[in-house]
Amino acid sequence: MQNSIYPLERKRILSKIDEFKKCDNLYNLTADNNSSLFSTIFSIFIKDLLNYKFQDEERKILLKLIRSHQDPKSGLFSEKYPAENPNFLCKKSMQLTTFSMSALSILNSVPEFQINHNIKTEDEVYSYLDKVGVKKGKIGSGNFAMFLGIFLSYEKMLNPDNDLLKFWFQYHDQHFNRKNGFWTHGIKGNTQWSYQNGLHQLIIYEFWNKEFRNYKKAVNMVIKNADKTGSFSLIPGGGACWDYDAIHILNLLGLKNKFRKDIIESILLKSYKSLINTKTELGYCENNLVQELSVFKNINFFVYKNSLMSTIFRLRAFFIEKNNGFFHHPHWSKRPIKMNETDLWSTWFRLITIAEIEDIFLESTKWNFQKFPGLGILKK
Repeated sequence: MQNSIYPLERKRILSKIDEFKKCDNLYNLTADNNSSLFSTIFSIFIKDLLNYKFQDEERKILLKLIRSHQDPKSGLFSEKYPAENPNFLCKKSMQLTTFSMSALSILNSVPEFQINHNIKTEDEVYSYLDKVGVKKGKIGSGNFAMFLGIFLSYEKMLNPDNDLLKFWFQYHDQHFNRKNGFWTHGIKGNTQWSYQNGLHQLIIYEFWNKEFRNYKKAVNMVIKNADKTGSFSLIPGGGACWDYDAIHILNLLGLKNKFRKDIIESILLKSYKSLINTKTELGYCENNLVQELSVFKNINFFVYKNSLMSTIFRLRAFFIEKNNGFFHHPHWSKRPIKMNETDLWSTWFRLITIAEIEDIFLESTKWNFQKFPGLGILKK
């Protein structure tokens, strides 16, 4: 890798992004009528990554839009507020809340109301993490652990004497799976699911520069699930979340600990090419390879030499997606969308993954990583 794609991508993406605008500063996820607060926030994340300067009037409109979705009682953000009653066990609301906090930070602002999670003691921190399934290694528990970690981090940033975050780390240090380096248990703990679930807690470790003792097992698990193209998803051709999760872990726990450096760099060069190949006319997509594959003709895309279980999960996922016509339905979309259709979520996640790889291989890049705890950060 010799040159950054940043200058060309900045010009290209910023010239195309208004094609997703519905009105004022409300954006569609895709180029049609598919608007949401999520989509608008993704547009903010993309612009911030590309060092876009928000003008005062634009900033005011965006702040008004985001703040209008916050529930004063719980402090959570909801797409359909005030019709909905957001709660701390609703993934969609918790995700929107943490994304909104990041977006407000980019816009040099903060939430109007306090996040009232009502967790005030060590036992209550432990109880919440137990309830969402962290100790049991339940898939999806990593998201909820990260959400709480972001809330407690924010409180720690406002008040350094607040010690609740200490208990969050104590809990996670006690309950990680020593076999795979993450918190995922069961059959899925030895497959792609392990790091897809575990990356979320590691974001909090990264933000606070906390040591993660079992990093070798975690890195080995990710490497074992790298396919021939440097992708890490359940299906060939990768996925915006899956590839970011794996590549961020390889950087955070592998390269920064100088563990298996040569093999990681070799994988990431393949990953970079694969990521570039998800480029579309308007941005990036989730996956534009899998639709062209046949198990019988392209078996080498499905078989993991070092993991029979990962092979089984990949084959299973492929047939499920094929039967669905290669549509997927993220909860920030009003409808199922084609995997090879351009969307703002995939555009942001593909770009931050490309940016991170460039940061590894190039001495100087201009990508602007987020500073608020959560997805999109890159601590130096």
